[in-house]
Amino acid sequence: MKKRKTRLRGTKTAAKSEQKKLRNRLDKIKERPELLLPRTKEGTTAHTIYAKVLKDLELAKDQYLNPPSFFSGILGPKPRDTMAKAYAASLTILDSGAPVMAIARFPHGEVNYVMRGSGISKEKLIGIQNYHNRLWSRFAHLDYVKKYKLYIYALEKGLICSGTDPQYPPQLWNEACSSLNLKESKETQFGVNVFCGSIQKSVTIPYKRLLKSKGNSYSHFLKHQIAFDQDADFILSVKTPLSDLISDIPMNIFDDYMKGIQGDSDLWESVMNFQKKKIMDLDEQVFIISNNPISREKLIKKIGHNKIDEAIIADILVDYTESIILDNITLSSFTEYTWEAVGQDIAEKFKPNSSRHYNGENSLEILRNLYNRIVKDSLTSEYPKFRSLAEPLQLLDKVVRLLKSGDKNRAVKEMESSSSNNNMTKSLSWSVLMCLNATSSRAWKYSKEEQALGETLKSFVQSLIDSKPSEYLGTLEDISTRIGLGNKLEVI
Repeated sequence: MKKRKTRLRGTKTAAKSEQKKLRNRLDKIKERPELLLPRTKEGTTAHTIYAKVLKDLELAKDQYLNPPSFFSGILGPKPRDTMAKAYAASLTILDSGAPVMAIARFPHGEVNYVMRGSGISKEKLIGIQNYHNRLWSRFAHLDYVKKYKLYIYALEKGLICSGTDPQYPPQLWNEACSSLNLKESKETQFGVNVFCGSIQKSVTIPYKRLLKSKGNSYSHFLKHQIAFDQDADFILSVKTPLSDLISDIPMNIFDDYMKGIQGDSDLWESVMNFQKKKIMDLDEQVFIISNNPISREKLIKKIGHNKIDEAIIADILVDYTESIILDNITLSSFTEYTWEAVGQDIAEKFKPNSSRHYNGENSLEILRNLYNRIVKDSLTSEYPKFRSLAEPLQLLDKVVRLLKSGDKNRAVKEMESSSSNNNMTKSLSWSVLMCLNATSSRAWKYSKEEQALGETLKSFVQSLIDSKPSEYLGTLEDISTRIGLGNKLEVI
């Protein structure tokens, strides 16, 4: 029966190429143990700390190259530093090889290392055996960072330590900005601003990117920093379209984001929700549509398509004094939003029991039906009415009254639905279409003669559309004369 080899869970048989690379790395740190340490400045706390560590590393190296005798090993000096012990244990791989490697799994990836020594942390072994890697090399220094409150930065060319005060390397700042495709010089109106105090630099992550991003952009600035307090060198601030109304954002709103728990889009949503809640508590009435403030006048213009719609909105806003915040707004969503508070009361004032027809989504239909007759009559009530008009003038009068009521669409449909073959009627229709810039798709319905006459009447028809009540009769009589129907119109 063939003998089976056993292997511990979480380990693997190392490929010869992988063993060779590890041995080459160990050969380098055997000759130069200082490769394991970050660069420091003389006279700093960090330099003093790592000078002691280097002394123990050198001792471990000497004892590996020249093993002490039995009594010297017991009574002589021994490396006391934990990194030096892990270093000494790792050097033994040069003698025994590394046929089996352990696999350590972390949230940011997996790493292979060889287990050696008794009571030596795997973090130290990982950091020493993978000192060439920007991510894993830091593992050898985590306890120093915690114990001495250090700030270490992992650059392409190795680690540097600024001591107990942060000193963010400019090349790391440029690297983080580049990975996010951010430019310091580019002015960004809205977004999250990252400010680094030690180098006095800041950059804004645009809100359009934040909205789409499920990642955490701030983590790019922390990626190669090994710090006692990872956020000590950074200040986050945010400016949204609502910041002119609510500028003070509590810092605890950034807590989960700075811990990496929250993504960009979640942070942006949290800030916007906080501001919206505060806006609802303001004494003044504010309108927020799709996260953007809008004035009362622009709101009415945006969703009021004619005089009737504008009248509905204006009347609702007389009684509705609370702020309005909607993601997307149409006149229908506006009337639904305000129906319970004021809309149904307005309907009842016009016609008792009219609000009983509300089915949960037809508030605009109810209000439009009530306003349609009343508002249209009021808008044209001062204009003269005529007992009898010839067909061309009758259509013109009807269309112009619709335009004065703000119902351009119905005015155009009125002309399109006319089945008249009267050349004069069609010429006046063409004049109105020219005044409304609505001729492009309708020219085929009119002969060249009708269009030509319509062009000569355009200025007079425009005057009728723009006329005041006192001017209306005279202007219509003038048009009547020009088309051969006389200048005497009978007013009711």
